[in-house]
Amino acid sequence: MAVSMSVTVNDAVSPLIAKIQRRLQSAKPAMKIIGEIVRSSVVRNFERGGRPQAWKPLSPVTQHLRGATGPILRRQGFAGGLMGSINVQAHSDRVEIGTNKIYGAVHQFGAKKGDFGTVTAKVPAHKRRISQAFGRPIKPRTITVGAHTRRMQVPWGDIPARRYLMVQPRDWDEIRSALADYLARIK
Repeated sequence: MAVSMSVTVNDAVSPLIAKIQRRLQSAKPAMKIIGEIVRSSVVRNFERGGRPQAWKPLSPVTQHLRGATGPILRRQGFAGGLMGSINVQAHSDRVEIGTNKIYGAVHQFGAKKGDFGTVTAKVPAHKRRISQAFGRPIKPRTITVGAHTRRMQVPWGDIPARRYLMVQPRDWDEIRSALADYLARIK
C-alpha cells in the first residue's frame, strides 16, 4: 500500500478481541469486521469533505485549471480515484486500511512546494496572448513561443494535508457493537 493506517484496538474493545481469540484461535474475521467499519467511515470522510474538520479548499490555481470543481478528492469517486481505492487487509492481530495510490500519502500528510525535487518539462511551441510587457500594459497581441524546456518543482505548489485515513470517535461504538454481535454468533 502507498499509505495506510493500522488500527490498534483500544481498551474498550480489547476484551472482546481476547474473547474472540480464545474461542476461534484467530481474530482475523473480527479484524475484517473492524476494517470494514473503518473503511466505511473513511468513505464518509470523503463524502463530507473531511471530518471532524472540513478539508482546506482547493487553491485558486487548481480551481482555475479544473474549471467548475466538485467535492475535493472525489472527482472520480469509486471509478479509479483515491476514494475508490481504499481497501482493507485483515491480519490475526491487526487490520490495515489504506490505498495503493502513490498520491494517497501526499493527500493524507500534505506536501510543500518542491518536496519531491525538480523535473525538466518539455514545453512545445505555442501561441500566447500578451497584454503587458515589463509590468506595463501594452496593446494586446499574440506572440509565438518556441519549444523549450523548463525546470519545475514537484509539487509546483503547497498541498495541504487532507486527512482521510482516521478512526472517528463514534466508530468505536459501532465496532464494539459489531464485535459483540459477532461474538454472540460464535458457538
